[in-house]
Amino acid sequence: MKHLKYLLFCTLLTSCYKLISTFSPNEVAPGQTFEVSFTIIDDGSDVQNFVEDWSYAGVRVPRGWVVTVPEGAHRQFAEDWVYYEDGSRVDCSHDMEPCEKLTQFYNSACPKTGYTWSGFQSTTKIPKNISACWRNGCDSIRVTFLVTVPEDVRPGRYTIDFMGGDEEDDAGIEKYAKYTDAKDSRLFHVGTASGSYVDNRNASLARTVVVTDPTGIASASSDGRKEVETHYNLAGQPASPKEKGIIIGSGRKVFRR
Repeated sequence: MKHLKYLLFCTLLTSCYKLISTFSPNEVAPGQTFEVSFTIIDDGSDVQNFVEDWSYAGVRVPRGWVVTVPEGAHRQFAEDWVYYEDGSRVDCSHDMEPCEKLTQFYNSACPKTGYTWSGFQSTTKIPKNISACWRNGCDSIRVTFLVTVPEDVRPGRYTIDFMGGDEEDDAGIEKYAKYTDAKDSRLFHVGTASGSYVDNRNASLARTVVVTDPTGIASASSDGRKEVETHYNLAGQPASPKEKGIIIGSGRKVFRR
């Protein structure tokens, strides 16, 4: 029994998450509310783990933007026939709520001028089976946020970052009295932002959102400084010098033949 407990403890420690994708629209308008999300999978553990823990997640947006979560913001996806011992399906959703302490911790870990993190935690401990066992594991977990852009926002390009983690102890994040106590914990497990405490970081998955104005896409940067003239296509991506079709620059739409 002693060896079994030790094996289980090691298994829980080695079962880790891998950030594989993020989502946001390419283009939004002032005053608009839109969805953003990130998705994780197991990092390749070959052992089946049934664990129950608190889930934590955060998103970093420009100051003044409002972040909330929809009902069932935490979604688990798995094979249709996978069930927990109590009969509930692994493929299910769970609610999340604002967590001020997590917000403070994430802002301390990864600060960025003009931006702020909003942190959330699951409303209850969530049973999880997220492992790479063939046909036994949770395929993925996705956390969704709702972001509202202020009516008076300055048109331009803005970055959205994500971070997530978990805690197995019943006390959850409350077991940490201050940020320095938590800096090496699993609260900082996956993310897109630079920061020495994020275990599994993928900066290429940060999202860029273009806020439009009534005449098109503005060429001013989000901090108000004048940028070198850049043209964009209708997908909000930088247009190459030879790209044909409708090109946007300085708030004007031009058709290139």
